[in-house]
Amino acid sequence: MSLTDYYEEKRKDKAADRAESRLDRQLEREERRKDADARDEKVRRDRREAKRERDRNKDKRKAARRQAYEKILKEFDTAGALVAMVCSIVPALYFQLKALSGAGLLLIIAVCLAVMLESGAWVATVAGERAKREGRPTWPFRLAMWGCASFAAFINYSHAPGEPWLAWVLAASSYGGVFFWELRGWGRHSKAKTARSKAQRRTERARARHDRKRRRHFPKVYKRYRDIIAAHPYGTVDQEAAWANAWRDVYGDEIGVTPKVRAGRIAAAQALGTAVEQAGVSREAAAVELLLADVFRDDDGGDGPAGDPSGKGPNGSPTDGRTNAKTLGRKGKKAFRRLTGRKAPKTPGRPLTPEHIAKARKVADAFDGAVSVNKLRQAGVGGSTEYLMRLRDHVKDEGKS
Repeated sequence: MSLTDYYEEKRKDKAADRAESRLDRQLEREERRKDADARDEKVRRDRREAKRERDRNKDKRKAARRQAYEKILKEFDTAGALVAMVCSIVPALYFQLKALSGAGLLLIIAVCLAVMLESGAWVATVAGERAKREGRPTWPFRLAMWGCASFAAFINYSHAPGEPWLAWVLAASSYGGVFFWELRGWGRHSKAKTARSKAQRRTERARARHDRKRRRHFPKVYKRYRDIIAAHPYGTVDQEAAWANAWRDVYGDEIGVTPKVRAGRIAAAQALGTAVEQAGVSREAAAVELLLADVFRDDDGGDGPAGDPSGKGPNGSPTDGRTNAKTLGRKGKKAFRRLTGRKAPKTPGRPLTPEHIAKARKVADAFDGAVSVNKLRQAGVGGSTEYLMRLRDHVKDEGKS
């Protein structure tokens, strides 16, 4: 190897070392930068978490203050009642002690009697409040409460010193403690009562009226209904289901149907069958006519397309089921006006369409050839009365031929 080659190799080695050193320094700087970014991100994350924690604590403090404020407002009547009660009990108890000790009793006896009256009234008051919360009768506790207060008021009234009006003040002072506590209870009861919405109270009143009507109109069913509810565990049977079962037990039929109603329905069906037979119309044709009358019912809520406003049935027949062939075949402009609410436009000379002829044939088949203008209109065939009359005559002529 020549000297030139030696120095060239050495120069290349030094260049490679410098390049490797630069790469190492670059990688080291990159690592330091990443570490610094990670530290900065951690600091920012810690700050954000600390801020969120401060916000949560702030919200908690606000919620606690709001709850405390609401509780104070909610219990403000209790605080006011307690203040008024203390101011009422202290003078009442003092004058009771004075009156009892002035009657020649020992001081300890006077204290016991006075405390007995006041504490007895308060024991009855607290017990009555608990009974009211638990849904138990409160009148025994109210009776004992007002009885103790009345004894204390009598003592203060009869032994009041000074002016006559002072006797009334001291008597009122004996009543004051229990009165103010009762006043608080009345206010809270009114709040609880008004907490229910008007819709709920209206529904409850309507349900109570409905229950009274059931008891008044159907006493046997109502008695069986109460027996069914009483026989089941509380709250396990639906009231309406119990009423339906009670109705079936008493009348043996669906709700609203009594033996008298069932007999009336059977009699009406028999009368209708008799009327159809007298009119010379088959039962199948009558059934089809009733179906068409129900489908093409008047918009004004009448009994049928050709129904009369004076109380006629679907075919112009009286509502009691008596009919005849003339009323079954009623036709004309009045029936058309009741069906459509307008007059038929006159189109003389209009040719009969195959579609209308086919519909008219179906109507004739359904009514055993007894086709009419009114039945064609009910079947959905449009046109003037003259057109429908020609269509009717055409179908009848086909039947004869």
